[in-house]
Amino acid sequence: MSKVLIIIGLLVFAYACRTFNNRWLSKVGWLAVLAATYLGGYFLAGESHAWGAFALSLWVLFPWVEIVGRVRKLRFPLHSEVRHRFPPSREIFPDLDDITSEVEESGFSKADDAGWKWDATDHFVRIFYHHEKKMQATVSVAQQDGFVFSHASLTSRAKDGVTYVTTNYPFSFTMKLAPQQRLQRCDTAETFDEMLTAHDAYLQKHGVKPEDIATQDPDTLHTTLATDLSEQINHNLTAGVIVREGAEHFRYSWRGCFYLWFQVVKDMIRV
Repeated sequence: MSKVLIIIGLLVFAYACRTFNNRWLSKVGWLAVLAATYLGGYFLAGESHAWGAFALSLWVLFPWVEIVGRVRKLRFPLHSEVRHRFPPSREIFPDLDDITSEVEESGFSKADDAGWKWDATDHFVRIFYHHEKKMQATVSVAQQDGFVFSHASLTSRAKDGVTYVTTNYPFSFTMKLAPQQRLQRCDTAETFDEMLTAHDAYLQKHGVKPEDIATQDPDTLHTTLATDLSEQINHNLTAGVIVREGAEHFRYSWRGCFYLWFQVVKDMIRV
């Protein structure tokens, strides 16, 4: 009975840690879950460290089974048409209006509502533009099988073709970045202004001056997003992460499956 209570205690402690909006407490909570998993295998097999280690390994084995059994069978379009579309309903994304107001208060103007679809995943993006900073901002919403998540990004496009992006995207990327793309994660920012400050600092770190930034046409930003997607897909075809499947689609190669698996493991470590 005491063994069960130890495991339950660890799980309750893990849940308590996850209720705090603190990155380090979240990591402690994740370690508590791993400890509970190990002890579950350890105690069930009569105090066997081998079974404890096996139970722990299931955390990284299950994603691999999902990737090979489901993701590798999916087919994605080589060319995604980013077109104007209506925003999701308030039931799906109730915070869109509040986030829009926050972005506009930082000097951005709404440029367009657009989106595209990849297999069962529906992507919506609200695009903004800051004329003085020559900077693009996006608020993105992805829906798949009832699961919805959102993130924001800031993008500056230099005249030499390099694109600098700051984002609070919550997961590791499912494809490699194109060679001309530079990315900074900013998942600790609590407000849009904090993300904007982080992006300005990112540009300064890379020696990018205001006069180095190319002016964008707000009316064509949705086509620029489509170009970014195409460049990323072409780069991953060259890298062997994905392979063509017919004339219009691609799928993940075995190399791509390993890449996705490592990305999932990285997310587990980053929690």
